[in-house]
Amino acid sequence: MPRTLRNVALLMMIFVSTISAQSSQGIVRISPFTGSGIPASELATLERLVASHVAELRLFRVIDDAGREMALGETEIALSLGYQSNTLMPLTADFILSGNLGRIGDLYVFTLENTRVSSGEKISVSDTSSSINDTVLHARSLTRNLFGKADEQAATRSGGVVPSSTQPGTQSGVQPDTQPDTQDSSPPGIQVPGTSPSLAQMPGTSPSLAQVAGTWRGDRGLETVRLFPNGTGMGVLSGGGTMRLRMTLDENLVVVTQDQENDVAMYRSSNFSFDVAKQIAKLARPMKWIFRLSADGQNLEGVKESILVSGTSSSVTVDNDYVREASWTRISR
Repeated sequence: MPRTLRNVALLMMIFVSTISAQSSQGIVRISPFTGSGIPASELATLERLVASHVAELRLFRVIDDAGREMALGETEIALSLGYQSNTLMPLTADFILSGNLGRIGDLYVFTLENTRVSSGEKISVSDTSSSINDTVLHARSLTRNLFGKADEQAATRSGGVVPSSTQPGTQSGVQPDTQPDTQDSSPPGIQVPGTSPSLAQMPGTSPSLAQVAGTWRGDRGLETVRLFPNGTGMGVLSGGGTMRLRMTLDENLVVVTQDQENDVAMYRSSNFSFDVAKQIAKLARPMKWIFRLSADGQNLEGVKESILVSGTSSSVTVDNDYVREASWTRISR
């Protein structure tokens, strides 16, 4: 056998051996990242960065469109040398990872979504930052959070990503030690309809919609909120995804309500299966915040009409009478 052919055969043996050793790992295909008004070169760089962070986990084989074409080429060579097709790398992905970089007001919103091909189940995480540079710096923590590997930096970074077990607007009695957003100093639920008696006594001002409009750091389970002068709004959920909001005024109170039907993504977490999250979404009342605007216009203080979830990892009950204190802090106008 000519020396060149021997070298090719040796390389293919190493290639096939490596693929065989990796066969127990799932395959993640990186879909091209998208973004409105973001240069394609920056999106491509961010895509490659996230791919490297996924590979760093050592849990998956990572491919993209270019890598898939290279793999097909190598497979064709291996087949031409007589190797059996069942020893070669399967090119069908188990998961598809996509990313989107958009803007809400003066903030960048970076969202990663991971879709299981076999079932269509989707898990997403989002993060907000004031610049693309900050988005790049936060990409590793966001990627690890998506795959349940949030490190200490992700858990402690001020204003950062809440671990994926966080449920927006939810208190859980299933496994409270695994629900970091429930273990804070907030008082127990106020079991009264409507607003808390203490809310009417809070100091504040009688605002207009234009005065409340702006970007706000949300409360537990709500990363960032953008409110507009026409009363519409959008919230970025800590667990990933967005939610449409509606703002109204009731004398001196600012009332923000969920302006869409419940979505399973609002309640999906590592603690709840897709079916359980679907149950919660079906039973939970719409989210509602009732605030007073502080005299300096920098804080919204009041209560949130939330839900209390209890039960097991496969079956839950939802208490729609739960009310807790809530506050938002203005980021910008």
